[in-house]
Amino acid sequence: MKAIVFDAFGTLFQVTGGGSARTILNHMLLSGNNVEEKAFREEWRSYYKEHTSPGSVFRTEREIFRSRVQMFYDRYGVDRDAAKDVDRLLEGAFERKCYPETVGVLDELRKEFPVFIASNTDDDVLESVMRKNGVKADKVYTSEDLKCYKPDKRFFEAILADSGFAPRDILFVGDSVSDDILGPKALGIRTAWIDRDGLGGDHGQDYTIRDLRELPTVCGMGA
Repeated sequence: MKAIVFDAFGTLFQVTGGGSARTILNHMLLSGNNVEEKAFREEWRSYYKEHTSPGSVFRTEREIFRSRVQMFYDRYGVDRDAAKDVDRLLEGAFERKCYPETVGVLDELRKEFPVFIASNTDDDVLESVMRKNGVKADKVYTSEDLKCYKPDKRFFEAILADSGFAPRDILFVGDSVSDDILGPKALGIRTAWIDRDGLGGDHGQDYTIRDLRELPTVCGMGA
């Protein structure tokens, strides 16, 4: 193992899922619409998945977010500015906090390994949360920078080409089975699944950890 690559949100930084969808749903309901929540949430998720899947025309997360909200506002006749609503919601993303162990573990690992962060997000979002939380990395890769989204193999190929490491030289650490385990494993990259909720399961990962504090041992530090 010669380098460690981390997913960002859900791995290094805390997330609260569903808040944006809930806010947009409330705007539609307050405008007098009868919207079935389950169907709305399913379409909300599928829209993002469709526009970030391999083969789709690349758009930043902000652009996808705006077009998705505008689509719902147009359909339900909501008289609001979709771009402004999205910008307000994204302000919350800029304020996300890292997990308590993140800074200490990354600083420890960087004493022996190059540490990279690779995330499905826009440049400004990741730069902001890293700066506000004091999180440092030797290299940062975003979907905006690479013009594709995990688990697209081009995402991981770009990291390998830029870093100069072979697949087996890298350990990819993340919380998403599809994006952070199955994606890199398809190229022969070793993986560590961070299972904070204790779900368990064999997804082909090389290691399973409950939080980042287990990583120095996984990486053979102090052995």
